[in-house]
Amino acid sequence: MNKYSWKPDDVQTTDTVWGRYAQEESTVMGQYVDRWQETVQSQYPELLRHLVWDRERLNKLEEAINQVIGEEGLDVAAMTLYRRSLLNRLTGLGPLDGLLTDNRVTEIMVNGPDHIFCERDGHIDQVKQNFENPDEVALLAQRLASRAGRVLNTESPVCDAQLVDGSRIHCVLPPVAEQPTITIRRARHAPLSLDDYLLHGSFSMDLWEDLTTFIAERRNILVAGGAGSGKTSLLRLLTSEIGADERLITIEDVRELNLHHANTVSLEAHRHYSIHDLVINALRMRPDRIIVGEVRGEEAMELIEAMSTGHPGSLSTVHSQSGGVDTISRLARMCSRRQLGIPFDQLVAQIQETLDIIIYVRRYPDGVRRIESIQQPFRNNMNVIWQYQADQAPAFVKVGEFDA
Repeated sequence: MNKYSWKPDDVQTTDTVWGRYAQEESTVMGQYVDRWQETVQSQYPELLRHLVWDRERLNKLEEAINQVIGEEGLDVAAMTLYRRSLLNRLTGLGPLDGLLTDNRVTEIMVNGPDHIFCERDGHIDQVKQNFENPDEVALLAQRLASRAGRVLNTESPVCDAQLVDGSRIHCVLPPVAEQPTITIRRARHAPLSLDDYLLHGSFSMDLWEDLTTFIAERRNILVAGGAGSGKTSLLRLLTSEIGADERLITIEDVRELNLHHANTVSLEAHRHYSIHDLVINALRMRPDRIIVGEVRGEEAMELIEAMSTGHPGSLSTVHSQSGGVDTISRLARMCSRRQLGIPFDQLVAQIQETLDIIIYVRRYPDGVRRIESIQQPFRNNMNVIWQYQADQAPAFVKVGEFDA
């Protein structure tokens, strides 16, 4: 008799025996599923890089699973159960599944098993779902890292990567973090269009026409703002106005821009090649414009020099809590990390002479990401061109003109 053919109502069915049977069955199934999971991951890695699964992707994954488990000779009931377990393990994200099917959710933050938050329609709220324990969070983090082709463990406890669907993941394990944490910035099904920005009240059409003029005139533009303020999305929209006859080199820590421009080379930082290294290499690639996803350190000096010596019209973003003077000071501090011996005030002056436009974006309490100001740096002050004023109609007020 097959050891799993007996029924719970057999004479030997006590709680102890039944519990031992269930544990034994679970162990056997786990061994099968573990082995199949490794096989699918090694033979079909391209199928496991998605956060949200549509029917076409699921069909391909199911076909791969059928190929892997088809020769095991298990009975139909066991095969069905084991197959479902494997599929759930490969595709399911546990408590996050519901959030990932809600298109209004743009960011998911897991701060341990009992604290899950999401940004929905621009507002951050705690959700009711929980994980069973920290190990379940860590397992999911490792699964996400694997989908991105990265390794996440106690020796490499941090993973910052992008999946092929465009979603960005950031995972941290102990001992770097007290609890396993996961941050998922979901990719939009389609990038924000100009109509989306106008409909949401992010800026006015008159303001946008000025921005397109700055792009056409090859002004050096910096988009500044806090975390989650929409800097990268706005940078992507600005680059859509660049002519098809220009050659663009994009440089990012993690690839997010994904420009639909014919003559584009996209560079992504690697452990052996920092943003600083890539900016230097980009200068040798005959760029018309260099686009740095975000300047964070000494690469700011190379970008400023590139803007001022033959590559006008370049663009970038920078993390800053306010626009104008504060943004320039922050850039100067980054440049000073090169230890070139240049006095700080001279760095400030060089940035003021090189940058043409600083766009400051901000996420407002109503959840809308708006352009708060557009300013032109002068040697000793800032020329404010546009300013958002919530108590006026229209709210986007043109204060001055660009001084060429």
